[in-house]
Amino acid sequence: MSNDDTNIDEHGQKRDRRGEWRPERPVGFMPLFDWPTTPKIVAKWFFGVPGFLVPWYGVYLLITVIAYLFFTPEMARMQVLSAGWALEILLRNVVMVGLFTGALHLWLYRLRGQGRKRKYNANWMATNDKRFLFRDQVYDNVFWSMVGVLVWSLFEVGLWWGYANNALPFSGLAANPVWFVLWMLLMPFWRNFHFYWIHRLIHWPPLYRTVHYLHHKNVNVGPWSGMAMHPVEHVIYFSCMLIHLIVPSHPLHMMFNGVTTALGPAVSHSGFDELVFGDAAAIRKEKLMHYLHHRYHTVNFGESAVPLDKWFGSFHDGTPEADARFRAARTRP
Repeated sequence: MSNDDTNIDEHGQKRDRRGEWRPERPVGFMPLFDWPTTPKIVAKWFFGVPGFLVPWYGVYLLITVIAYLFFTPEMARMQVLSAGWALEILLRNVVMVGLFTGALHLWLYRLRGQGRKRKYNANWMATNDKRFLFRDQVYDNVFWSMVGVLVWSLFEVGLWWGYANNALPFSGLAANPVWFVLWMLLMPFWRNFHFYWIHRLIHWPPLYRTVHYLHHKNVNVGPWSGMAMHPVEHVIYFSCMLIHLIVPSHPLHMMFNGVTTALGPAVSHSGFDELVFGDAAAIRKEKLMHYLHHRYHTVNFGESAVPLDKWFGSFHDGTPEADARFRAARTRP
């Protein structure tokens, strides 16, 4: 990229002629599947700060435990399907998404607390744009996100009813402590695996034109864009929770699966590489991988924990060399 193609923004960041900024480090995958690797490297990645669990999966787990202990109806009530306890779960999930996603949106887009520092796209969310409901990208995204919360809650209600009636395979902490902890640690990998394949599915042209197009109206993404999907896509997306129909699980596993699936998109679609507070404090997010998917549509269908994109040839690491390969592939007859 020549100097004529770049400019320096108010934060000293180099942006190209389209106003796009990218971090100097390319997108990488977690070291679990690297070869050769060592247990020390994997352990540092998994348990380090920042790492795989800290901060984001740790935050999701903490939210899950609080919701499970204090904001979930008693199991005895859930033996019979009723609107009362189902609406309690729906309200709890609306509040969770509203507070979590709303807090990210408030800091990054309403208050613009860090300006455009570490923001991939220089533009803010669209207004007066007929592509979106209410001609406003944020209002559109909030509406479709709440449709997603309804779908998530329906999955959760059905699974809770199954647990309450001993109709699902159960594995508790007291009887199977090793499996309880291991399945909790494996949950993000299951989600990564599931997301890659359902994402490839909804890019199948008939499904893309009728369903997934709605999500991809968001090229310049924000926290509320993550769950802004067609209802059919929500059903496919939250189908990751159906794993608990066959794998012995505790309801806490099921809730962690759902919470991570519902809250994670706000982080991966925030549009920023880091959350920055003042001059020194920052929380790394490194979600360039999924931003590039919205930028180019045909790359990076998965996430960084499981390198499926690398294995199946759909990986873009954000470097100029990858841009050149992408352009060459698109122009190849």
